Amino acid sequence: MTFKKIVAIIFISILFFNALHAAPLKEIENFGKNPGNLKLFSFNDSVAKNNAVVFVLHGCSQTASGIEAISDWQKLAVKNRFALFYPQQKTINNSSHCFNWFLNSDINKNGECLSMYNMMRYAIDSLKADSTQIYFYGVSAGACMAEVMCANYPWLVNSAAICAGIPFKTATGLKTLGLMGKAHLKSSDDWGDLVRHQNMSYSGKFPKIIVVHGTKDIVANFGYAEEIIKQWTNVNGIKRDSAIIFPNFEGNNLVERKVYGSYKIKNAVTFYKITGMSHKLPVDAGEGEKQGGKDKLFSDDIDFFMTYYIAKDFNLIK
Repeated sequence: MTFKKIVAIIFISILFFNALHAAPLKEIENFGKNPGNLKLFSFNDSVAKNNAVVFVLHGCSQTASGIEAISDWQKLAVKNRFALFYPQQKTINNSSHCFNWFLNSDINKNGECLSMYNMMRYAIDSLKADSTQIYFYGVSAGACMAEVMCANYPWLVNSAAICAGIPFKTATGLKTLGLMGKAHLKSSDDWGDLVRHQNMSYSGKFPKIIVVHGTKDIVANFGYAEEIIKQWTNVNGIKRDSAIIFPNFEGNNLVERKVYGSYKIKNAVTFYKITGMSHKLPVDAGEGEKQGGKDKLFSDDIDFFMTYYIAKDFNLIK
């Protein structure tokens, strides 16, 4: 083979990868019953059989394509062979385009969370995805909805990343209007009971949780990060004094990684504390292996590609 042919093959391969990386999302219209009236989009679902699926949940004022633009999950999905599902809110359900994580009609195995359950069943039953590798990733309102899925269907959700969220059932209905500013505090047991009460007879494992929160977040107050940790260490039976701390994680002095676990459950809860960041997602725009995401309205380029490390914590990086 001549040198020119080799160069041509490499060039075509690069174009092919970039085309995949920039591919538009595909809408799935018939994923099952949809009591929550949500949309569903997918990417790379042709590789779902026997592989992992990550559900990517957008925040308020976002769309499926909007959260993908800043989180850059496609890059990792192509390289590591897993599928992506993007539930999307409709304006008719919520004028701010938020998932209704605070409405009892959408968070108790009904409404929106039941629609997402049927999306999981579609991935497992129709696409033959690995039922032990169903992951959730959410930002802001999407983070809160990811916790709803963990609380209601712990036997199906392997792990979830909660980026700039608040604990499950901090408040519901009109009471959520008072959640801005100072964090609402509860005991670990009280937080844990809110999760356990969703499945009173359940005695199995609960999902592992990854918490990502900026210290300057005043939308979902930074104090909520500790309350999320209290909730999910409690349901996983982990003592909070068991944490292993990694300051200046990966050489970045803005990132601290803290891991909570036991000899039975390693990495039950992982906390990424992002110093100086507001209600945004950390990214590191670039083409390197550990780079990705874009610096936009809902993200902040701090030279740390959060999606990569979440995928690594999900054990999806090969």
